[in-house]
Amino acid sequence: MITLEGDTLQADILNASDNKNTFGFKHKSSANGNRHREYKPGDVKAVIYGNEKYVSAQISDQPFSQEIFLKQLIESEVSLYKAVDAAGKTHFFFKAATGDFKLLHPKTYSGLLKVNLMACATTDFDDPNFMRKYGYHAAGLSKFFIAYNSCAFPGAPIIEHRNKVALYFTKGVSVGVASTAVSLTSMVAKPGEYGTYGNLNAGVYGELHIGRHLSTLLELQYHSYEGQFLDPEAFYPDEIYITMKYVRVPLLLRYATAGKIKFFANAGPHAERLLNQSGRRNYSNIEMDYTLDFAALSYGVTGGAGVALSPFSNKSELKFEGRYSKTTLQTSVNPCGTLAAYQLLVGFSF
Repeated sequence: MITLEGDTLQADILNASDNKNTFGFKHKSSANGNRHREYKPGDVKAVIYGNEKYVSAQISDQPFSQEIFLKQLIESEVSLYKAVDAAGKTHFFFKAATGDFKLLHPKTYSGLLKVNLMACATTDFDDPNFMRKYGYHAAGLSKFFIAYNSCAFPGAPIIEHRNKVALYFTKGVSVGVASTAVSLTSMVAKPGEYGTYGNLNAGVYGELHIGRHLSTLLELQYHSYEGQFLDPEAFYPDEIYITMKYVRVPLLLRYATAGKIKFFANAGPHAERLLNQSGRRNYSNIEMDYTLDFAALSYGVTGGAGVALSPFSNKSELKFEGRYSKTTLQTSVNPCGTLAAYQLLVGFSF
């Protein structure tokens, strides 16, 4: 932070976002982070973190009519700024030669630029397609202000302040309960419904975070299944029992909201590696081993949603998730049925 006296203040910014920082910045004001302080526009000249820069400015235009923090997008002889109002609507400003901040209106800003900016060979403010070309968004207007400064002020430095995609990695553990059902359609065992089995599962995972909202997660989960099939049409009582132990490896793309309480959804493919399989058959009260023929690898899809709590750090999360997975079981030559599982999971990442 740059103070009103021009001094630099180091601080840990909390919950930085375009929607929140127009009217103030919260930061940790103690070494252990137990006390927080909020800086309002006018308390400091500017706030800089990463490649982002906010400046304190008095704005007379509606819907602001007060001192706010403007996010600087282009820093040059003619600079571009952005602010988000209390209703979540985005507005853009530029700094005129008089030093005043001028609001760019979505449908008429070409006329305002023509009046306040000197002519430049590569810019035609009277072009009927001018506003269609640049639009009313950060990318388009930044493109114009970069081009204009390059033309009108050759050699002048141009700094583009834009969000950098932060990449970081976390790891975690998860535990949960699953309700798993198997339905077989071919003679890996007798075709039919083998029932639902409740079991505990546990896993470990790694997660690559891409910016504030996206991440990819690779997980290793241990599962088991026990099922029973009773053939009601058999002349003699015929029961088949099957057991499986396997590892599920989902690769999920996750989207999460921002903040200390994050809602998320994820989906992606998974593979299942069979660790052990066995079967027993009780036919006419004669019990015998029953040989199964499940392939070692099967594949399916997984999807889930939940909430993540980050009370201490953005990189540590306590997650609660509901998840559904469906696997196509295989023999050595062809698909033989499905394994469907509903899970309730609790995870902790760090």
